[in-house]
Amino acid sequence: MIRLKYDPWMLALQMVDASGTRRISLSLDRLAEILAEVGRVESVRTVQVRGIEADPGELVDLVQRGRMIALVGFPHRVLLTTGLGMMRQEVEEVFRAFTSIEFSLPASLREKLAPTSRVDVNSVEEHLAEWFRTIEYFARVKKAWQMSADLVVRLPSEKLSIDLCQRLDALSWRSAFRVQRACGAAAFSLEEQQAQYGMKLCEEPYRVMTFSAGGQLTGCSGDQRQRVYFGGLGEVSLEGLWEGAAMEAWRLNRTTNQCQGCAGLGTTTRRPSLIGIYDSLGEQNFHEFPQQQLRRIAEQTESKASNGLRAKREIFRTPRKAS
Repeated sequence: MIRLKYDPWMLALQMVDASGTRRISLSLDRLAEILAEVGRVESVRTVQVRGIEADPGELVDLVQRGRMIALVGFPHRVLLTTGLGMMRQEVEEVFRAFTSIEFSLPASLREKLAPTSRVDVNSVEEHLAEWFRTIEYFARVKKAWQMSADLVVRLPSEKLSIDLCQRLDALSWRSAFRVQRACGAAAFSLEEQQAQYGMKLCEEPYRVMTFSAGGQLTGCSGDQRQRVYFGGLGEVSLEGLWEGAAMEAWRLNRTTNQCQGCAGLGTTTRRPSLIGIYDSLGEQNFHEFPQQQLRRIAEQTESKASNGLRAKREIFRTPRKAS
């Protein structure tokens, strides 16, 4: 086992990519090579499978790929899907290959359901009903076969023209899945904060190792940014890619180019209460901090702020004594 700088905790695999002039998928040989190398990194315990402008559910060998990941020994295996192609999969085997299956709303539906969209909601009802049927079927299989894998439906953070939560609550087998708001911009209250804090506190460049469908190490697992590539394992070692001069230079300069204006990705460190520490330490030193310590600092800071607000409220609630 080896330890890499920044202690990355997740491997993100872009199994299929349709953003270019032609659709490409990560070959099984390259997948095996990546898994073998990243499997040696002691801090990586989660593998996330996703697509870029395409869905991994469309891959005929999705289950085989999930099994390959499981055989290496990664305890957490997350499949991100919009549901496209998932009804053609062996659903029971998908549940066995992955420890979490997370459905999100297809981009086309999100656009049509935006409050500013001029598309009649009734015109997308058929597409929406198909999405609900897929979720409902997976929920039924999970319940019937008592599958241990999590089934999650992630809702967009932005407001939509219909109440998706209400529609999901009306589905059969509702108890078999959880509904969560997607992380991202919703973590911050103001648009200025999203850009200022989000991209700085984003842990993707430091904690997530992302490989493209072409087998190249890339800078971000999201699909909303222009791609940057740092090479493949056939050219350089994993350590050379992750800790190499090219990726380190990108980390230092990313907030003025590729990441500018992005609300950021990541989880525990994306909290505005940590921006003061970030500013005092600098980006790289900040991301070298242990995650648990950062989380503890954030919780303590936010707890103090919350207690201060409560104390002020109590003062105003206390009736004044007659003089």
